[in-house]
Amino acid sequence: MRMVRITVDPLTRIEGHMRVSAEVDANGIITSAQSGGTLFRGFERMLQGKDPRDASLHISRICGVCPISQSITSTNALEELYQVSDRVPQNALAVRNFIQASNFMASHATHIYVLFGPDLANPRYRDVLTGSTLRLGATGDALWKELLGRFAPISYRMNGQDIPAGTSYLGAITEKKRLHEAITLFAGRMPHPASIAPGGVTCTPDLGEITKAAALYLKVMEFVQNYTLGVPLNTWIENTAQARSPQAAVKFVTDHLASIVDRSTGNNFSRENGWKDVELFAAFGSELVGEKILGLPASLKLDKLGGYSDPSKICFLSYGAFYDSTKDGYNPSSPAGERFMTSGVVRASNMRYENLDASKITESVARAFYEDEAPKHPYEGTTVPIADADKINFEAPQTEKYTWLKAPRYDGNAAEVGPLARMLVAQDPLITGLAQAFAENGMSPANVYTRMLARMHEVAVIAHKITDFLDDIDPAKRFAEPLDMRAGRNSRGAGLWEAPRGALGHWITTNRSGKIQNFQAVVPSTWNLGPRDENGIPCPVEQALVGNAVSGCDNIGGADFTNPVAIFHVGRSYDPCMACAVHTIDATGKNAPRDYELL
Repeated sequence: MRMVRITVDPLTRIEGHMRVSAEVDANGIITSAQSGGTLFRGFERMLQGKDPRDASLHISRICGVCPISQSITSTNALEELYQVSDRVPQNALAVRNFIQASNFMASHATHIYVLFGPDLANPRYRDVLTGSTLRLGATGDALWKELLGRFAPISYRMNGQDIPAGTSYLGAITEKKRLHEAITLFAGRMPHPASIAPGGVTCTPDLGEITKAAALYLKVMEFVQNYTLGVPLNTWIENTAQARSPQAAVKFVTDHLASIVDRSTGNNFSRENGWKDVELFAAFGSELVGEKILGLPASLKLDKLGGYSDPSKICFLSYGAFYDSTKDGYNPSSPAGERFMTSGVVRASNMRYENLDASKITESVARAFYEDEAPKHPYEGTTVPIADADKINFEAPQTEKYTWLKAPRYDGNAAEVGPLARMLVAQDPLITGLAQAFAENGMSPANVYTRMLARMHEVAVIAHKITDFLDDIDPAKRFAEPLDMRAGRNSRGAGLWEAPRGALGHWITTNRSGKIQNFQAVVPSTWNLGPRDENGIPCPVEQALVGNAVSGCDNIGGADFTNPVAIFHVGRSYDPCMACAVHTIDATGKNAPRDYELL
């Protein structure tokens, strides 16, 4: 049998337009992959010549899913530009923290339940769990019933029959709406906040609004306890994120899962029997945890998808997020330990932490549809599309240009960003312990399973912290610091922050008139899904697809090239946001920058 080329274009249930192309051998194993963005990026060009103060309002329009992160990141850059970072009031930092935390939880809920979750109801798992190959009998039937009943999407059909939307799927949509209501109390609107501005925030929450925000949060936590997590939130945090060691955190989770397994006689995998969504995924999503540690008869084997075979070509990166809102001011360079979620880098080759050095960040356009081949730091970066339209070929080989995404690198390494990277950089006991366990068993510490479990765990970590941000708001104190516009001439600033999907950076420079001269945004999905660089090193998702059984579950029953669940799982495990990574511009010249001077 010849090599098969599978192209998923577009990869659905993500934000934006993503193309994935993979070569699969006769045994159904992916041998090579390319990730592509199919829209031109030009947001940086739109901002040239604009008043810098408009940047946070313009840039939040990049994406309707994570506009809070875009707005805060650009505001951080402007506060360094205007030299006011050290004087931003505590109240403003606390308000931003609460808005961002609510957005994190809403975004993660959307991804877990609405974007990634429906993959767990893929008919591939029906065939594996209820088919004749594994002969799981009533156990397989019961597990499939739970997966379908919780995660089936709206308007789902299988074998010509309508399938009701999953209970968890529907419940998460309601909670996302509730979290957006909490955001609008302080942000004014969602998406595209109106209150986040250089120097602070334009809102002045009173005690009634703070109380209403707390009430909305408590309603969200009812969903977490009823659907998501089978132990009280405080108990989970104390024994995982605050555990005395990585080994103790993993033991707590596996002991907790083992206790549920012990009482699941008669194949009772219901929520009422303790199998909340986190427990169900944690046990049955992993071959190592489910089959080898817990002794379950089968698993979805998601820990065997999306790993890295060459750790020397990958690292994990976080810029840090959530200010210390117990005091005024912050350091825009985000040194280690300053923020609740710290900055840093972990090399996959040794899994050791090192401090972040933002000067080591570059972007390559060698395989992207842009001019200027040399990799550059974002301060010197350009966004100039290639002039020859005939060279725009999404099917071009990996040695040529094949995408609109650029290729960010940290010290020459491709970097995974997102919840897994944040948890590893923060040395979170649970996720670090799981990573160590996979490495000790000869498996990649990063895989579809650990990415998704890290996202679920991060929801709990943020939910446990969010009330502190509300407590830090004092309606009697000020919420903003005025700007000195003169400081914005011939100046520059960098905003380093975390979006739900990972490290987000904005770099801005101004001219002698105080207008934006250059603006570059390096977004999470550019890190995760960009192309190969000038040295031919693939991006994280291109690396993570290689070596996967294209149908998942070790291709049990044979590879099905028409249903490449491995591509779906691996691609979506990074929670792609291609809308952040690519955009359009006005090519007519009618809206060219005007020549005006800022005071």
